[in-house]
Amino acid sequence: MIHDICIQKLPVVLGVDRAGIVGNDGETHQGILDLSFFKIVPNLTIMAPKDFTELEDMLSFAFSLHRPVAIRYPRGGESKIPFYSHGKIELGKAELLQAGKDITIIAIGKMVSRAKEIATLLEQEGKEVELINARFLKPIDEEMLLSSIQKTKNVVTIEDNIVVGGLASSVQNIITTHCIPGVMMQCFGYPDTFIRHGKIEEIEKIYGMDTQSIFEAIKNRK
Repeated sequence: MIHDICIQKLPVVLGVDRAGIVGNDGETHQGILDLSFFKIVPNLTIMAPKDFTELEDMLSFAFSLHRPVAIRYPRGGESKIPFYSHGKIELGKAELLQAGKDITIIAIGKMVSRAKEIATLLEQEGKEVELINARFLKPIDEEMLLSSIQKTKNVVTIEDNIVVGGLASSVQNIITTHCIPGVMMQCFGYPDTFIRHGKIEEIEKIYGMDTQSIFEAIKNRK
């Protein structure tokens, strides 16, 4: 990756399969580290689609860049949550799925559909949720995220990666770099450890990454 692709800025598109928890493939195949270790490599663009339609769009876009690109996607099918919005892919630009004033939820990859479910539950509690599909981890859309965080002062990140070095770290860096005061932040991802073998649903429940667990954690935050 570093020596043969990125230093030379070669037009290579990497399909990173089995992103996130992979279930029966076992402990050796859990894809929860790649966002973190890819992010530190210079000259590399990192994308993650919310569904199959966006994956197709990202592939076409990636080949048009003529530079190193990594696109990560999960094992298996896509969520049953339909997305009717598929805006044009632009380098380093996130997708605003809905506007709100109370909570900013930023998710990436397959966790965008989970974030949409959580947003619906929070709206039933009277919260107006701003939902953002990050699309890119690198370069991240600092302009959109900064604007939303400054508006709500209440941000949630959701990623199927370890929290260390991934989406959460990128958002935290935006907050500290711009010295935004009084921001409440909750980061949902996996801990800095190796995740054991198990069914996807079981693992997500254990680590509080299922829809209901994340919703309850946000709702009960002091």
